[in-house]
Amino acid sequence: MRLVLTGLGILAFAVLAASCSRKAVVESGPALDAADATARGTVRRLGSEGAVRTVLQGETTVVVLGDYEQEIGRIAGAEVWASGTAATSEYGEALVVSEYRITSVDGDVPIVGILEEDENGFYLREEDGDTVRLDVSERLAGALGAKVWVVLGADRVTVSRYGILRD
Repeated sequence: MRLVLTGLGILAFAVLAASCSRKAVVESGPALDAADATARGTVRRLGSEGAVRTVLQGETTVVVLGDYEQEIGRIAGAEVWASGTAATSEYGEALVVSEYRITSVDGDVPIVGILEEDENGFYLREEDGDTVRLDVSERLAGALGAKVWVVLGADRVTVSRYGILRD
C-alpha cells in the first residue's frame, strides 16, 4: 500500500510540475504575431490528382494556402518570397499568403504586372503603378488583361520568356 501511495504522490508531483512549467514558458515568452510569417523557397507542386498542393521548398517546406495558391502554383520551379499568416494543414506547416514576389526564374528576376495595351502598343502595369513598355509575341498579346511575369531581353523591351499567373 505504501508503494502505491508513493507512486501516486510522484505522479501527482510530475503532473503539477509539468503544468506549471508549461504555463511559465507561455507567459514569459514573447508574443508571436502569426500575421508576420514569411517563407522563401522553390515552388513545387506535390501530390497526385485530387490531392495536389503547392509548396515552397526552402530551409523548410511550407504548404501555400489562400487566394494566391493558384497563382504561385503556376510558377513551379521559380524562387518565391511569400508573406502571410502562419497556419497548419494536413500536410504540415503552412502559410496563408497575403503577398508574394517572384525572386528568380532560372536566375533572372522577372517583372510582374497586368498586360495592357494602348495606342503605342503593349505595356505591363506593375502593382505600384509603374509601366514597362513591351514588344510581345502574338501568343502573349492574346493574354491581354492577364497578370503575367516577363523576363526581358538585352534591349529591355523584347519579352524573352513569360508566364501567365492569372487569366
